[in-house]
Amino acid sequence: MAARLLHRLSQAAVAVAMLAAACAGPQAAERRTALTPTEQHALAQLLHQDDQGLLQRRPLRSTEPEAGEKTEAGEDFYNYVNSEWLASYQLPPDKLSIGAAEELTEQSDAVVRKMIEEIVATNPAPRTLERKIADLYAAAMDEDGIEARGIAPLQPHLDRIRAVKTHDDLVRLMGVIGYNSPIGLSVAASPADPDTNAVWLSQAGLGMPHRGYYISFGMEDESIRLAYRSHVINILRLIGESDPEDGALRIYNLERKIARAHTDEDRSISAEQALRSMSMSELKAYAPEFRWDLFLGEGGFTKADRFVVTDQTAVADLAKLVPAESLDDWKLWMEFHFADSFAEYLPKAFASSHFEFFSRRLAGLQEKPARWQWAVGIVNNQIGEGVGELYVRKHFAPTYKADIDAIVANIRTAFETRIKALDWMDDKTREQALGKLQALKQQIGQPDTWKDYSALQIKPGKLFESVYAAYEYAWNEQREDMHKPVERERWLTPAHVVNAFYNPLSNTFTMPAGILQAPYFDPNGDPAANYGGIGAVIGHEISHGFDDRGRQFDGSGRNRNWWSKETDARFVAKSELLIKQYDAYCPWIGTCVNGLGTLGENIGDLAGLEISHAAWKLSLNANAAPVINGLTGEQRFFMAYARSYRGKMREELARAMLDGDSHAPNRYRVNGVVRNMDAWYDAFDIKPGDKLYLPPEERVKLW
Repeated sequence: MAARLLHRLSQAAVAVAMLAAACAGPQAAERRTALTPTEQHALAQLLHQDDQGLLQRRPLRSTEPEAGEKTEAGEDFYNYVNSEWLASYQLPPDKLSIGAAEELTEQSDAVVRKMIEEIVATNPAPRTLERKIADLYAAAMDEDGIEARGIAPLQPHLDRIRAVKTHDDLVRLMGVIGYNSPIGLSVAASPADPDTNAVWLSQAGLGMPHRGYYISFGMEDESIRLAYRSHVINILRLIGESDPEDGALRIYNLERKIARAHTDEDRSISAEQALRSMSMSELKAYAPEFRWDLFLGEGGFTKADRFVVTDQTAVADLAKLVPAESLDDWKLWMEFHFADSFAEYLPKAFASSHFEFFSRRLAGLQEKPARWQWAVGIVNNQIGEGVGELYVRKHFAPTYKADIDAIVANIRTAFETRIKALDWMDDKTREQALGKLQALKQQIGQPDTWKDYSALQIKPGKLFESVYAAYEYAWNEQREDMHKPVERERWLTPAHVVNAFYNPLSNTFTMPAGILQAPYFDPNGDPAANYGGIGAVIGHEISHGFDDRGRQFDGSGRNRNWWSKETDARFVAKSELLIKQYDAYCPWIGTCVNGLGTLGENIGDLAGLEISHAAWKLSLNANAAPVINGLTGEQRFFMAYARSYRGKMREELARAMLDGDSHAPNRYRVNGVVRNMDAWYDAFDIKPGDKLYLPPEERVKLW
């Protein structure tokens, strides 16, 4: 499923569950404090640019049809199916994007709101899950209370940072949850031994979404950097720093050094190279300049001897940077990031500045969502699995799981048949692939056991403290995991989430109850549409176990090469053809999809739809699909797939995602897939000369 871009993107290790903030801050009329003319001039000088015109965004010429412009199936299948919806639907000012998944999420949020309000009305008993949900929601809705408390909840944390006297003190604090660090720290299964947990270390520490925002050059890049510095000045002023302009410069210069140390994902290297397993002694030799004992001591990891280092050279370079840079600059940087991370739970001035930069400037959002939507988002983020438990009790019929299980069974059978018939795979590798498919575990609808929130302390009327307590609760859970075997059956997502997932470290795909709804799935609907919708999603997630990254893990989740050299070379050659296809898709003139960066998702899309199509044919039991409303079953299958990806998105967000998201834009997730499928050509009578036509020999066939 397409990732929903939050207001701020974070670096994360593969398959590691990360804490996330809500999409937008609280609704408020107050705008952020404008920069003074002196500040504007100073920042412009620092940028070595004239301040005139920097905030004017450079227009890009679109290559896509005008909204509502009808096209033939062979010219633009995405538009052929969705043109009426694209013409009639206007993106609301409080939405970054809208589409099938977003519409379902909105419906889910409305259901959760009603559910929470019903809980509040019952005045649940203290310390129950219901009481915690009600108290957190009430604290989020209490806008006046948040304003009245000012920065008092933040002050102890600022004081703790300001009390740091040495670099050693700084490193200790970097290991505490909530305090920023250039090195990310989390716990997940080890790729070398998936039954054992390991400490994962990754690049982190940037305020803007990724390193490109700091090192790219152009008018738009400079404009964003100017806006970011304005935001930093605002936050520093609000927390009482005496010289916020100088502080913003120091923080920015430090982050530029952090950005230079960061590395971009390189999908051309193996997972074994990207995910380096180390012992404690190896970690200390890898980056001896850093006080690992102090950093890891706060998390209770000093006795750990299993570490996974991501991002190649970045962690070592960042470790060198910590003792080399000014202690005062690091402290100022940490103050800003702590306040900014919690800005949405602080008075309006904090939340508004955060919204103006991350939501409006970077993503193009025009208005903040309704207060209740924001409050529901907080509850979902902090007590999500508890909300999911209450949600499925009322809104997930047990029969749905049986229906999905039947679809999954057909998809498994279809995938097995296709693996057995692959002409590019040798028998030894084929045996391993079939074994991995057989070992694949599935999580459908809801977990068998629910998360215990008894240790979570929600403080009535205190939003900031409650959110921080939730962070600590989640972090303590990870710390405890380090000393236990991996719980392979544990769900890593709430049951009401509208998304789907595959975890290579456990060889498990997850289909939460939230996505098992129309337009993806209708228990009483057309089977062809169900297979084109939810079937394609299931096929996509299963296929991730066999994409360019997933194929590097075996059926147990261990990172191991189980491919022969000959079969590996054939897979790479086919993948390169797909990369070349997607490199040629350009939503704006001169601005194109990164075929290598999106390869895994493109393989998932193509293989997923191919497998789901074969599974649908199996479900017919050699019978012909009926014609409905003049459409054949084949046509309805492909049209359901295209409808599931219809959507609109702010141009700012679309451009940001094109630069950093692992998914191609939705138009190409449709057009780029169907043009490689023989069945689509037959269904819509696609001929040579049609824009999407590919000669049979150029159609990519992977799984």
